[in-house]
Amino acid sequence: MPVSGTRNVTPLSIGGSIRNFDAWSTNRLQTLPISVLKDTVVGVDAGNYLKKIIDGPGTKEPLVPALGGFPFSLRSKIEEDLSQWQQAGITPLFVFSGIQPLRTDKATSMSETTAKNRATAWALYDGGHAAEAVEAFGDSGILQPQEVFRFLRDILKERNVEFQVAPYASWAQLVYLEKHPKQFVDAIFGPAEVFFYDVEKVITGFNFSRASFSCLNKKAIMQDLGGLNHDQFIDACILSGFEFCNTFPILDKQPANLFKTCLDYLKTWRSATGIVNQYGESPAIRDSGYLDRYRRAKLAIKHQPILTDDGKIEPFNLDEATGDMHEFVGNRLPEEVYFYLSRGVISAPVLDMLVNGELLELPPLDSGESDAYRTFLEGLQNLRAQCLSLLAQPLQHWWNNRKVNIVYWYDKTSPKQLTFKDVNPTLYEATSTWNARDTVFSTALAASPSKSLLGFAVTCLKDKSVAAKTVSPKTPDNLLKTTNEVVLNMLWRALQIRGFIGPDHQLTSWGRVLSTALLALDPADELEEACYLAIELLKAKHLRADPHTLNQYSGRDTDKRYCSLISRVASLGKLRHNDIGYTGPLSRTLLTFNSMVRAMSKNLENLMQMVLTSLLMNGDADRNGRNDWYDMGRAVPFSEDINAGLGIAVKTYLDELTNTDDPTSYETRLRIQEEGLIPQMFAQSVDVLADVGKAFRLWDAVMAGVTSAPDNLIVDTVKFTEADNWLKERRPVA
Repeated sequence: MPVSGTRNVTPLSIGGSIRNFDAWSTNRLQTLPISVLKDTVVGVDAGNYLKKIIDGPGTKEPLVPALGGFPFSLRSKIEEDLSQWQQAGITPLFVFSGIQPLRTDKATSMSETTAKNRATAWALYDGGHAAEAVEAFGDSGILQPQEVFRFLRDILKERNVEFQVAPYASWAQLVYLEKHPKQFVDAIFGPAEVFFYDVEKVITGFNFSRASFSCLNKKAIMQDLGGLNHDQFIDACILSGFEFCNTFPILDKQPANLFKTCLDYLKTWRSATGIVNQYGESPAIRDSGYLDRYRRAKLAIKHQPILTDDGKIEPFNLDEATGDMHEFVGNRLPEEVYFYLSRGVISAPVLDMLVNGELLELPPLDSGESDAYRTFLEGLQNLRAQCLSLLAQPLQHWWNNRKVNIVYWYDKTSPKQLTFKDVNPTLYEATSTWNARDTVFSTALAASPSKSLLGFAVTCLKDKSVAAKTVSPKTPDNLLKTTNEVVLNMLWRALQIRGFIGPDHQLTSWGRVLSTALLALDPADELEEACYLAIELLKAKHLRADPHTLNQYSGRDTDKRYCSLISRVASLGKLRHNDIGYTGPLSRTLLTFNSMVRAMSKNLENLMQMVLTSLLMNGDADRNGRNDWYDMGRAVPFSEDINAGLGIAVKTYLDELTNTDDPTSYETRLRIQEEGLIPQMFAQSVDVLADVGKAFRLWDAVMAGVTSAPDNLIVDTVKFTEADNWLKERRPVA
């Protein structure tokens, strides 16, 4: 059943995460002509900017929770905004948040609510209520901004727009840039949290069609507080609830006037401490530890660490800094780590895990009811441990004994400890012979048809003589210098950790399977990352037909099983789509598999970033005078989430054939193509049948790898072979 989710154009408006503050402040907005900002530099809070694109009225694509991946219009919307700023003579400087210093229960509670909403949406879809299902999916939550950070940074790099990543929250960093004597930014475009600090105005939205922007004036806000001071304003924000602290439990179910209610409470009891004490005997307060959370949040705001212009990490109010900052922002990492974070060489997820000692595993888009998905998550523990081991190894010994727990949404009372203390030799030591210079691989790289360094890193080792030449222990004279040297050696080390390359730099059995599959690809299809993910999932025994969900597929059981396996492989590829909300059928089964793909790709991305961090911090690369920091980080694969769209298109095509009397005949296949039913069902796709053909070429590459494997390496070889023979009679007519 095709469904449609479209995008309308609305003014770009950024709100904060302080609960109910936007509604309270709406009547206090000031509108000015955009010409006022001509020839200025505007600091943009990246998180809030993304939040209103991906989840804002008019720009949200409601079917993203049902399809996975990123909104189809995301890139064009970002590029449109950048062009509009350029035309207005405004230079944006984006600031991203880094490590999250304090955690609240908000993510967990929201995820439970959205999981229920998505279950309702799927029930509506299965019941044939398309319009209601689209609305329900749209109300069930979408992406978190940090999931799109790297994607946005790539676009900014392409457009030569500057950015930096704050060590922790972005708000204090933005204020530092504005207040600095050199005035790095002239104005701030961000959330209400910026008002925690001494700023006069914050831009809240742009309306390019009217050549205007809106802003909030701090003086006007303070005048409307009824005599409350700045410190009490911060208390009101904390009590309302924001990123660092939950809403005050007594007011958690307060209607839309929550922020005003907090102000009224403060006028009576003068401080948040007084309010908490007033309700101290309430079970909701007594058992919540709220007062401690409030105090930590207040201190984290005041002493938020920033990156200074000379590269130091220090508290925003350095002169008033306390000696126990680790109690509310976590233990301090070496400044070198913050430097790599600030330049976009690495992202924050693994740093978050290590600093906070906890990973919250939230339900996936399909609500996480599948036992197969939960088993898959538990199988990721080793990969996550590898990430933490690589990060902790060059740090102080204390970090190697850090306890990190994983809290699963379905078993919150029983955290699972993640053991990552490195063995002897460490992962770094085991892979430290990878220091190959350009002279070893430059000729082969120039002749390689592969369009990705990942593909080349694997296939070039098929030549054992080339592999032997890559063995090169580090010496002061052979430090890695060029971007390609650093990136390729990072990839080789990661591939050795993942079991595709042995300590002798020769391909293992799985490495030869991967190499064969990659060499079978058409380089023009750019499917190297998809093919690599397929072999990783095959190796983990998660790329197989799902016998528990065969009722999702049409036709006989054997047809269902083959269609299930083939469409799963296809869903690793990309469906080209116009810059508008998705239109087409859905599949909860493929969405479940997409959740596995997403988790695997993000953790592999984390691993490669940590290998890069390990390589740099151990001094294996020349770090003097480099200007390619972001280029190195950008070369790490898996920057963009892939949705289940192409898998659904392949499933739909095969289902249409299966529902005919003679699905394998030339005439039937030609009729399915010429009648245009498939393109009609995917009305906004660029060329769905061409993409289906590309998906089958990906299948061919995976099959080349499967059939090349030695006996007993792949348990489902027979099923793959049977599915391949079944598919050969059902391919589109050339």
